[in-house]
Amino acid sequence: MVQQMTAVERALAAVRGLEVDHTSSANGLVMTTVEMMNAVGATYPEAHHNPKMMADMAAAPYEMCGVDGTTLPFDISLEAEVLGAELDWRKIDRPPIKVHTVTDPDDFTIPENIEELGRIPVVLEAIDILKNKYGDDLAILPTTVCPFTIAGHMASVDELFMWILADPDKVHTLVDKITDFVIDYQKLLKSYGADILFAIDPTSSGDLLSGDMYAEFVLPSIKRMRKETGAPTILHICGNTKPMLEHIAFSGVEGFSFDKAVPVWHAKQKLGSVSAYGNLDVIELFPNGTPEDVYNATAEIIRQGINIAGSACDVPETTPLENICAFVKACEETPVPSKNDAAAYGKQLAAEAADVE
Repeated sequence: MVQQMTAVERALAAVRGLEVDHTSSANGLVMTTVEMMNAVGATYPEAHHNPKMMADMAAAPYEMCGVDGTTLPFDISLEAEVLGAELDWRKIDRPPIKVHTVTDPDDFTIPENIEELGRIPVVLEAIDILKNKYGDDLAILPTTVCPFTIAGHMASVDELFMWILADPDKVHTLVDKITDFVIDYQKLLKSYGADILFAIDPTSSGDLLSGDMYAEFVLPSIKRMRKETGAPTILHICGNTKPMLEHIAFSGVEGFSFDKAVPVWHAKQKLGSVSAYGNLDVIELFPNGTPEDVYNATAEIIRQGINIAGSACDVPETTPLENICAFVKACEETPVPSKNDAAAYGKQLAAEAADVE
């Protein structure tokens, strides 16, 4: 029997596929609700710019529900803003890109001294606050955006996909330059106390790319990012990622986060040694389900062999605290199956799915 672990020990063991005392709830996607924000006095847009408020908001799921991991920042536009994109701050919680600034990748340059630019100092200070306050009791999984998605932010997704079809060298040039920046940023996060990097790449979804396109335009940057950063990494992609699983298995990342479009048992069969993170529904389950619904759904993915239980995407701000507490309770109480038992259950579910088809 595995001895009791700290949150950081549990998260690191889980992402590496090792034994744990119970399933980790180290959530790398935003799990802060309106109730939590009110409790700690956090508001947007200040929580994007004030390191103390950012840290307090990030710690709220742990303080109020016992979630043993957290992420920050709370939007996916920070990197693009640092690189020169203009954000639309009328949407104060998740500011989207307002102006795409790259028209020719050959003319695009990465700024120097990124530790001092944009909101990067805010995130670094917030991590420092969390690490000093909680130590190993709270795993820190800061969100970083992957190079391909940032490329879409800088040039626009439409332009990026036009280049894929008409001038692929432009895509390679832009992604390569951005990869250098992402590596430098991730190294900073690691040096300030990040335990696991949570790298999100929504634009590389199977809803947009084929498996072959992923292998050509995305995978090399993920491999280089992981190798040169030298930090445990969970990769997150939204939507249907079935075409990507065989490539992600050889990407070098320790974990893969996926949503409800991919069953846990299917991901486990395809990912090889890469750990599975996810994939609890955020459309109906978390905001509208009962605590019993959330508990049962969490227990089910644990039986299927999930390594770190978490949400499929950001948890809606209207989610009741009781549902997040039920998620944590299921992680703590549901027995962790052996790899053989989880694999056997996965084969059973695969057979049942084949019969339905």
